[in-house]
Amino acid sequence: MTTPHRFSPDACLTWNLRLLALWMLAMGLLLAWSPRALQIGLFAVAVLTIALHWIGQRHFPWPRYPVALPIAVFIGYACLTALWSVNRPDASGQLVQLLLVFGVTLPFFAALLAPPAGALRWVAKAVLIGLALAIGLFLVELFLDQPVYRLSRGMDFAQTIGANAINRPAAICALLVWPLAYGVWRSGWRRPALALPVLFAVAVAFSSSQSAAAGMLVGLLFWPLAALSLRGARRLLRLVVAIAFLAMPFLAQALHAAGLADMPWLPFSMGHRVLIWDHVAGLALQRPVFGWGLEASRALSDFTTVPEGTLRGVIELLPLHPHNVPLQVWLELGGVGALLALAMAWVLLRAIGRLDRAAQIFAYPLFACGLFMSGTAYGAWQTWWMSGFLTAAAAFLILWRGGADEG
Repeated sequence: MTTPHRFSPDACLTWNLRLLALWMLAMGLLLAWSPRALQIGLFAVAVLTIALHWIGQRHFPWPRYPVALPIAVFIGYACLTALWSVNRPDASGQLVQLLLVFGVTLPFFAALLAPPAGALRWVAKAVLIGLALAIGLFLVELFLDQPVYRLSRGMDFAQTIGANAINRPAAICALLVWPLAYGVWRSGWRRPALALPVLFAVAVAFSSSQSAAAGMLVGLLFWPLAALSLRGARRLLRLVVAIAFLAMPFLAQALHAAGLADMPWLPFSMGHRVLIWDHVAGLALQRPVFGWGLEASRALSDFTTVPEGTLRGVIELLPLHPHNVPLQVWLELGGVGALLALAMAWVLLRAIGRLDRAAQIFAYPLFACGLFMSGTAYGAWQTWWMSGFLTAAAAFLILWRGGADEG
């Protein structure tokens, strides 16, 4: 009796599945106190998965799935704009990061689609454990004043921790709670699955992350619509995305003209964003076709003095990025980039529409939650944020394929 060669297709598949399971478990342990570890872990597992697939199957996992082409075109165009960027040094570095992230994740997703669905069943269980660890440890950090974060960095409880240390994992967990709930639903635990996003939304409301709390609220409001009508949910999201990427500069100016920045009931951070968005919209409309180039946001900052009102004082009008992805796309990539981003989002929504009903019911709120947070808080090219989306998508894909043969 002969033993399988260590580089045989079956052996490579086995090692690939073990690697995926280990990755999701490690992600669950690390996320709550080091969200930046997501990008390192995603890159490492993607490279190893691609290599094992290539060795075992004797061919490279070319990304031929429908979403891959619009993503590649959008990222390729974003990199091209580095040629005319007003911020060449940062643009060059960001170009390399984009090529590294998407150069490995696009074939990585192709490799995830290759194994038989049944082979991923036990990996899906590891994904569930990893997601539960991530959410559970985040809640420990949130309510016990971040003991793991402090211990890992040699800090005592008298020291103050910056808000980003809890805000970033809060935002990532707001994405990951949806695939976790979907996986719990597919496992037959329907009531816990329905309760998970609601309970997490209540918990994250006690954090300092307004974007995560609001994103979860948007997801929860969208959830029953998806349950009532998948087609209606998809059409509404297509409309929202179209408005976001086609009309955002004009909406930003309208919000400022309406005096929203100085409304006393609005949190300072949101009033500040209205000023930022109006400034960015004006800049974007100066170069409406091809934009100012990749990473131009970092070079176009300005300040204004507000003499009175809620925002009185010296206000920075563009701190690193506009805190609104559609506006950042308009500013840096112009209308061409906005159209490509819209096409990418629409193809993604079409791909979600091909999943089974249960998967769609959880995927559309995830999309809505992520879209809202991207439109109010984070930069388009922040690697940890892109990695959060990609990790959530990978977890969702594994859970969907791992439970494909179940009822």
